Amino acid sequence: MGKRKGEWLSFIALLLVFMLTTLFFYMVYNMHYDSASDDFTGFTVFDYQSEPGAQVRTKLGTLREDLDDWARRNQAVVFYKGFSSAGIAALDYAGWFQRTWHTPFDGREAKTALIQKENGNLYTYTEGDTLFPGTYNYHILGEFDGNRSPTFQGDAFFYYPLADITDLQGLLFTNVDSGESLSELTSIVEKTGRSIEYQTYTDSNLNIFEVLKKMLMDDFVSRSLLFAFLGLVFCAVFAMSMMYRESNRFMVIHHLYGAAYAYLFVRLLLRLMCIAVLGTGLGYILGRTQLYLIHRAAYLNVAVLSGVCNILFICAVHTICFLSWQRKHRGMEGRY
Repeated sequence: MGKRKGEWLSFIALLLVFMLTTLFFYMVYNMHYDSASDDFTGFTVFDYQSEPGAQVRTKLGTLREDLDDWARRNQAVVFYKGFSSAGIAALDYAGWFQRTWHTPFDGREAKTALIQKENGNLYTYTEGDTLFPGTYNYHILGEFDGNRSPTFQGDAFFYYPLADITDLQGLLFTNVDSGESLSELTSIVEKTGRSIEYQTYTDSNLNIFEVLKKMLMDDFVSRSLLFAFLGLVFCAVFAMSMMYRESNRFMVIHHLYGAAYAYLFVRLLLRLMCIAVLGTGLGYILGRTQLYLIHRAAYLNVAVLSGVCNILFICAVHTICFLSWQRKHRGMEGRY
């Protein structure tokens, strides 16, 4: 195998490892850390039947009316974002939209919408002051600034009334934090046959080592993820070994012509760190749709955590490999 081909294979292998590592951190974060919004109490709502393997949509019944009555009595704002949904259903009895974006939209009037300013998706779906013309015909009441949107918004680019929802399976948020009121809210959802779980946006008082321990002891899915990650670590070490093998003659000859060991160490370290950062960034982009299922702050936490771990990992492995190479090849420059 030629030197150039070997280097490119090693480079691509490391890049893929760091991309997959970012997605791995997302899955771990989503499974073992809660991910509600900083400013709201959050829930995850699932719509499924109790029989194994059944996947039947549960009827809403009076759910919309019950949620409206609950929000009115508690002077609350309620947001619902379906999994991978482009819009967020809202109902506001707390004046949140007026305070935040100074718009008349409050989610109480059917077939109305609030859209994001300067969003490229809107050109396809708007005609005059109508959103989704000929299909849903939402009357646009105003626009909001996407840069000031709440953290859980993700890639959603419009709000519409909660009364217009046809299903409830996804993320539910409210500004209410009273235990009694929230218990009433969960009862409203559960009486339709759905399952609802709290999110609190905390780390459940677990550090990264406790999470790894939980992954090993928790269930089959967690253990599968953990061993898949160990497989990624093996692939990264193997790719590093191949990269050193391809760079061996290059480094020895450069040292023979005056390049200090420290210079070679730093040069290769910077190269590997760039690969780690690039791989993390590509993984961030690759998993963007799925990562947006959690809120924006947690999404950034996933990318930062992955990037830091990738850099620390590459620094540790590079140091070990370089010291090993230096010990084996010190004084052998004359052979080249």
